Amino acid sequence: MSAGLSGRPPLAGWAPVAVVLAVSAALLGFDLGARVLATNDEARFPMMARDILSNGHWLLPEISGVPMLNKPPLHAWLIALGAWPTGAVSQRTAVVPSFLGALGLVAVTCRIAHRLFGAGAGLAAGMIVATTAGVFAMARSAVPDMTLSLGIAAAMAAFVAAEFDGRRGAWFGFYGLVGVACWAKGPAGLMPLVVVVAYQLAASGWRGVARMRAGMGTAILVVLVVPWWLLAAHAGRGQFVRDVVRADMMQGYNPLRTLAWDRAIEPFGAALTILLPWSLLLPFAVRWATRLWKTRAAAGERLALIWAITLFVVVAASSRQRWRYYLPLCVPGSLLVAGWLCSRRVWRHMAISVAAWAVVASTLMVGEMYVTARDNRGTQLRTIARALEQVSAPMFALEAPELVFSFYLRLSIPAVSSMTELRGVDPPVYVIARDPPAPAAFDPVAQGLVKGRRFVLWLKH
Repeated sequence: MSAGLSGRPPLAGWAPVAVVLAVSAALLGFDLGARVLATNDEARFPMMARDILSNGHWLLPEISGVPMLNKPPLHAWLIALGAWPTGAVSQRTAVVPSFLGALGLVAVTCRIAHRLFGAGAGLAAGMIVATTAGVFAMARSAVPDMTLSLGIAAAMAAFVAAEFDGRRGAWFGFYGLVGVACWAKGPAGLMPLVVVVAYQLAASGWRGVARMRAGMGTAILVVLVVPWWLLAAHAGRGQFVRDVVRADMMQGYNPLRTLAWDRAIEPFGAALTILLPWSLLLPFAVRWATRLWKTRAAAGERLALIWAITLFVVVAASSRQRWRYYLPLCVPGSLLVAGWLCSRRVWRHMAISVAAWAVVASTLMVGEMYVTARDNRGTQLRTIARALEQVSAPMFALEAPELVFSFYLRLSIPAVSSMTELRGVDPPVYVIARDPPAPAAFDPVAQGLVKGRRFVLWLKH
């Protein structure tokens, strides 16, 4: 291999990044697939992937014969592709896309931080983002939030190339990656657009917005995003309007639906805990970036700060709040902390920095082993599974996590909201519920646990 002008091999600069990725892979994947999928949210996309492999429903995957229209199927595709060699979606293969997405997130964070703050900050940011509570937890989850976060971060990396390096062609990548993020989780994938518009307005005013090549970007997004939504609207019709337009978009993104004091405080708690333990340093990093705001050389600090604030405001404004929704905040938060640490020359004390990082990583691993053991003890379905061997009667779930039971029992178990929906269904009929659906008509057959909650398999003869 020939050396460059500096006498170093051309790939020498990638060696530290490769080390960070290798260490991150060991940290994030040491127990991959060990934790049970104990909620409907966790089991939904694996069930969609199972339908893709079994029935070939790639565009509109189904669960219990009903197309899942709430979110585009990119994450389900990734799970299905990962399970393709064995032909079966398992507890382990269901989380492989999130694990690989987390490694991609570490690499993209390294790249952005290197460009904004220097090589040292690049390595620091990669190590920090890998050990945030959010990335550590969601790297072993089957939900699409890690895929969304990688799409958002990759789009922002393309924006950095376009804005800071003057690569006009990078705008194609930016809008294309925004489209990919939309395929991961719908309208939430548009967050990079909001961040970039906020940054351009703050840094350059409307002149900056005019540089975004909006015409080309709109065309790319229309081509990439609109076809699936049209297909879903055509296939689902009433279901699409009810579940997607009204429940998901109009209600889920409406900040006026839940106005209360605890609702105003909740987003701050979620944002701080998903960045733990590094959120303890975030106030110092934010103060550092704010003080440098007006200096000409502080473009990176401005971008990281605006990126973090905009993401937080957008997610906090949604009426539907979940801890994992703040996962995209881990990248700009890590950029700010890494930039501040390097500005204070803290990260240059390599031995101390590595030791501190090792303590954080070890704490996360011990906590993960405890949580996994606790959750696995709280979900036990073997007794119900044995009772259902060679059973062909119809089965339903009443106020129970039907997708969890469907995934582990490998059966189609539709959810019902009341027993009136079962009128006309001839016995024998099985119902999974906590209490007897109709005490005089149903007998208990077996019982199991899901997240510590007792559920009973009832039979009507």
